[in-house]
Amino acid sequence: MITKFRKLQDTWFAKTILILTGLSFVSLFGVAGYMGSVGKNRPVIKVDNFELLQGDALGQLDREIQMAKRLFGDEFEISDTVRFNMLQEIVQKNLNTMIIRNIAKKNNISISDELVRQIIFSQPEFRSTDGKFDLNRMRKVLSLSGTTETQYIDSLKQDITRQNVIQTSIENFNIPKALLKYLAQINNQKRVFKYITLDIKHLPIDRKISEDEVQQYYQDFNLNFMAPETRDVSFFYLSNDDINKQMKISDEDAEAYYKENTARFETPETRDLQQMVFDDEASAQAALTDLKAGKDFTAVAQDKAGQDKEITNLGFVAKDMLLEFLADPVFSAPAGKIVGPIKTDMGWHIVKVNEIKAGSKVDKAQALKQIKDLLKKERAYDEAYELASNIEDKVGAGEDLATIAQSFNATIHTAKNLEESGQATVSNAALKPIVSAPDFIDTAFSYNQDEISQVIELDDGIALLKVDTVYDSHPKDLEVVRPEIVKMWEENERTAIAQEITNDVLHDLENGDSIDEIAGRFKLHLTMTSPISRQQNFADLSENEMKDLFLEKEGMPHVLSNNDKRFIVVTDKIINPATADTDETVLRQAKLDFAQEYADRLLSDFSSDYDVRVKYRLLGLAD
Repeated sequence: MITKFRKLQDTWFAKTILILTGLSFVSLFGVAGYMGSVGKNRPVIKVDNFELLQGDALGQLDREIQMAKRLFGDEFEISDTVRFNMLQEIVQKNLNTMIIRNIAKKNNISISDELVRQIIFSQPEFRSTDGKFDLNRMRKVLSLSGTTETQYIDSLKQDITRQNVIQTSIENFNIPKALLKYLAQINNQKRVFKYITLDIKHLPIDRKISEDEVQQYYQDFNLNFMAPETRDVSFFYLSNDDINKQMKISDEDAEAYYKENTARFETPETRDLQQMVFDDEASAQAALTDLKAGKDFTAVAQDKAGQDKEITNLGFVAKDMLLEFLADPVFSAPAGKIVGPIKTDMGWHIVKVNEIKAGSKVDKAQALKQIKDLLKKERAYDEAYELASNIEDKVGAGEDLATIAQSFNATIHTAKNLEESGQATVSNAALKPIVSAPDFIDTAFSYNQDEISQVIELDDGIALLKVDTVYDSHPKDLEVVRPEIVKMWEENERTAIAQEITNDVLHDLENGDSIDEIAGRFKLHLTMTSPISRQQNFADLSENEMKDLFLEKEGMPHVLSNNDKRFIVVTDKIINPATADTDETVLRQAKLDFAQEYADRLLSDFSSDYDVRVKYRLLGLAD
């Protein structure tokens, strides 16, 4: 399961892990109190009735990034490429999860809490030194890995379901032992390759494009040279802050909120605590005797309770963070006092009060000001809805854009030559992100000239626009696109030259000429590799391309392309191992390879039974 963790720093979570009830098991251990909330955001992955919200996907990405930083250090750079790949993995993982959940639902497969409990209790990472399951140790292990108990339980249930749905159908897959000898030979085989490299981008062209060819390209590829439809629009924009400024919160509303939420404006007293917990009273009393004798609390906790410093030191905690029977005695004791032993559902507790920080209270006038700002934010959605309805009523009544804008003290802005790509010349540069928003663009291109749109709801406000002018799509002037035509012709010409050279080389190879002779004759760059296995590569070829090369016979040519380069590859020598290792390692690896391929295909086939949708744009994986 979890094999390596970076040492957790001195965090609030680590210090309070023994006394907090907020992260305990909801159903498995019968302790409630876990609370969560989901933001108002849009689904980005949906498989039938199962869906993943945008905020949850980005939350998963953030956890992956934090895990990477814990493993590799805070200096680890999360580049755009790394972030993109992480998101792709998250999408695939969630798709697989939802498909398996649908399969389980369709086939009435359910995982009992008792089975999950048994698996958790069996994990060696969660056992104390006496071999018994230790809930506190489990919490510490999970916190170090950045995983909550709920996430861990969900992942266990998912793994068990996958085992029933996918793995069970392939677990009896066997490979005949007679094939092991050949599999071992293939796995240990090495080859020497010779290959010609054609750098297409730099192939010389011995002529220039003719005027007739320019005209022909202009006609044949006219769709490539069309100026897109553009539009001039006028609009006004009201940000959420603008809307909030227009909103009035009465003193009575603020006062009522203050009375109902007084505690929110108070900082409670906190205390720096140390704690040790025992299964029985006798052990706790023995520890208390040592403490009264003047022994160090941390040393006694290590010796008598088997607790390390991180578990013993709870740090500063508030009263409501303690278990019920501990809270009053601990917060009634003076600094330096040792409290206990006190019995709770978790055992016998001894607590030392090291330091006390007094609480504080926000000045009421300041609190009322904060409340008004808070209520504005809470009511912003309703206010924006009412405002949008009001604006649309004015549009319906025939008011023009300027009149409507004036009634809300809004400024009219313009976007000239707006394209569907979002490019435009905006009178206020700060509003470019608004103009390039997909909803704004969709609206701008959905109305006819001189029409006023409906209200556009954006992430940070609302907008209203009027289409002033429509410029239809039209062919660009030949002289404007001539450089594009020349570039296109040169690319095609070089590709044709590369194909002609490839055909000549392949023809001569088929006639029995060696690749060395051909490379010398055509003055082509020839490279010979050292003996390499199928797990290695050359010229940045992919794993699948290397697999294809290892299927070719000796002397047979194989053509591969990688970006702007083309390779004509010949297997020059096949080196089979003198002896092939046919032990269980070979069999195990072969079974894993075949089983993984079978599992992937099976999951892919299952997915065809469901409505699978992924909104890549909302995840930032597509434009």
